[in-house]
Amino acid sequence: MYKYGLVFIQCMKKEFEITRYNPDYSTGLNEEQIQERKLHKLNNKTKLTVGKSYAEIIFTNVLSFFNITLFVIAGVMIAWGLFKNLYFLVVLIPNIIIGLTQDIKSRKLMGKLKVLTSPKVTVVRNGQQEVINSADVLLDDIIILKSSNQIPCDGEVVEGSVTVDESLLTGESDKIRKQVGDTVYSGSFVVSGTCYFRADKIGEESYAATLSNKANKFHRSSSEILKSLKGLFRIIGSVVSVMAIFMIVTFVVQDREFNQDLIGRITGSLVAMIPSGLYLLTSVALTLAVGSLAKKQAQVQDFYSVEMLARVNLLCVDKTGTITDGSMLVKQVIPTSLGDTEKAIGQIIANLLAATKDENLTAVSLKKYFTAKANKTAKTVIPFTSENKYSAAEFDKSYTYALGAFEVLPITNKDEIKDTVEANASKGNRVLVLSRGKDVIADNKVKGNVEAVALIILEDHIRENARATFAWFNENNVDVKVISGDNAMAVSEIAKNANVKDADKYVSLAGKSLEETYALAKEYNVFGRVTPEQKETLIKAFKDMGKTVAMTGDGVNDILALKRADCSIALASGADAARNVSHIVLLDNNFDHLPEVVGEGRRVVNNLQRTASIFLVKTFFAMFLTLLFTVASYFGKTNTIAYPFSTRNMYPWEIIAIGYAAFFLALQPNKELINGKFLKNIFKKSLPAAAMMIGSVLIVYLFHMLDTYKITYVGLDDFKTAGYICTVVFNILSVVVLYRIASPLDKYRRNVVIGVGIGVVACLTYEAIVSLTGHTKWMIFEIDFSTFDKMCITIGIISLLICFFFYIGGCELHDLLKRKKASEQNDQDK
Repeated sequence: MYKYGLVFIQCMKKEFEITRYNPDYSTGLNEEQIQERKLHKLNNKTKLTVGKSYAEIIFTNVLSFFNITLFVIAGVMIAWGLFKNLYFLVVLIPNIIIGLTQDIKSRKLMGKLKVLTSPKVTVVRNGQQEVINSADVLLDDIIILKSSNQIPCDGEVVEGSVTVDESLLTGESDKIRKQVGDTVYSGSFVVSGTCYFRADKIGEESYAATLSNKANKFHRSSSEILKSLKGLFRIIGSVVSVMAIFMIVTFVVQDREFNQDLIGRITGSLVAMIPSGLYLLTSVALTLAVGSLAKKQAQVQDFYSVEMLARVNLLCVDKTGTITDGSMLVKQVIPTSLGDTEKAIGQIIANLLAATKDENLTAVSLKKYFTAKANKTAKTVIPFTSENKYSAAEFDKSYTYALGAFEVLPITNKDEIKDTVEANASKGNRVLVLSRGKDVIADNKVKGNVEAVALIILEDHIRENARATFAWFNENNVDVKVISGDNAMAVSEIAKNANVKDADKYVSLAGKSLEETYALAKEYNVFGRVTPEQKETLIKAFKDMGKTVAMTGDGVNDILALKRADCSIALASGADAARNVSHIVLLDNNFDHLPEVVGEGRRVVNNLQRTASIFLVKTFFAMFLTLLFTVASYFGKTNTIAYPFSTRNMYPWEIIAIGYAAFFLALQPNKELINGKFLKNIFKKSLPAAAMMIGSVLIVYLFHMLDTYKITYVGLDDFKTAGYICTVVFNILSVVVLYRIASPLDKYRRNVVIGVGIGVVACLTYEAIVSLTGHTKWMIFEIDFSTFDKMCITIGIISLLICFFFYIGGCELHDLLKRKKASEQNDQDK
């Protein structure tokens, strides 16, 4: 161990002269050097991203456009003494507090889970191997790399050799051989081999960090909800601003007196237009979903991964780790006619495994069965890769032994073993061929002919709950495709036993081009002998078919497919790189939790679509009527016309029929498949409901207008009285809207609707009692029932019934036509 240079390194915003070391790979840094590195904080720590930052949490929950607008409106109300109109703050402030609390709680939880799944590395210090977090790697540490490891920092190989994949850095999927003296880069991962390397650039100085960590992080979900809501809120925000200016300018031009009543109506219309609770409800719903998934041992990389998971209608799985638990057992060793004994075969495999240093599940199973100690040293080694589907090593006398798939090795005596291979594959067994040749390795591949020495038959163990898991996907409209590197027939048999639908439709992709792979994607459900590039091509083909694709994986061979999928799911026990690029990590490695995870995502998105519709009904209602009455005021006969409703008029609707209902509807389990676009779905429900609400107001004010112009004499010439009637009518109709949007009703939703109905009726009953008994100072909702006569009540009932029957009748007719069209489509399909 010796010093090899001095460099200036910036640390804690000060420059320190740091001595660099070149420790021997077998001893690593000594204790003195370790303490020196720790003192100067020369470690591999980088900024840890765990969801929203605290600044983002505060901004989105407190300083959103709508919240600021509402606080400004509240300030105006306070200035004009409209204290009773400030009830909306009783909803707004707790909502902000709830949002802050849930976001902070979720951030802390995600941080804890991030620590649990943070990559571990093996370093050599003081002559001993230690397993530490990758963030604790020190400058000049000696790090051991093995297959499936993600490289934690930049450094120079000092012993051994590895094949690495730098696709996460460069976008190219070529495998690169790294030998002594070569540089390895953080963010790339080891495909095969073992080496020691010295940490040269750490933390923010590493190559991946200079690429803004694009290399070793997942790509954020493309959230339709987020995109839709942001666009919608921009439009609503613009409309609110324009409406406010339009109303003020109109009333100034008319020389109207800005008194308490007029200010109350202006601010009331603006408050009614703002769906402030919608964005908060979205944030809280997604946050609660993240917490719920964490309890199910699923770590979510960002909030909107929940949404993408909910939209999944095609799930791609590997055989090992999902259908099977990975605990393979050697069932039988079958020598060929070459005459090698089982003992000799065991010695060959022991030598081969020692040479390749493979540590995959197959290698582990073979080591347990073949316990002989290696007695030969290899001259040339080809570790196992998913691309080659075999491992090989050249020993003395130029003999090469290869162990791998029947389909890919250039075996000369295939006819002898073909029937045995197919017979075992048809039973779901994995078959490895041990073969021998001479001078057959070229360009790091087996290119010369080899002879089969023996067949190794391995038996997979299907997960205990696999059948129930796949049955759930079958019942909930999620197609399942099995993509494996194993023999297609064997995978098909295991998939059938696990209840995977149409598992008998299988194909081997051995030797298929990417173009052929793409074309075969539509025809089959089980794919065998698949390379990493073919996996990615299959995912692309499924997406091009209009599917929303989830991909599960745990190895480096899954990286390309995981990156391509709409939603990627990794096992915590899998490769570092696979976890780091995935949206969701199953912490307990239990694939059986996946139905619960998908169900949680569906619950959130389906319920958000339903509740968003409820919020937007009021927004569209207020926008239209504000514009209508402001224009009517400008062109009207008198200058007493204005938006007729105050903030208090809307409380039964806003607090009970929207707030209470939305909260409880958002919590209900909902496993329905998500269809259509988010905005289109909510507009289809909210616009007809808003039209009904607007219609109820227009009918009442039509009678008022006819009386005002002396066309009729029904006794409704008072503008405020007409407003009171409308308030009663639209608060009652808000229950009808909820009934329709919540349909079809189950027991849970029926109870929510009944609860809302009782609440609204109670509010109106209370207001009727206090106003009719003369206790007007106790009025909350500003509805003076004492102004009603029989004709007013009649007009209100007429408006209520007309709107109710047109709305419900129209919706039922729409549903009938929709069912008829679906039935005709099914008949055509048949």
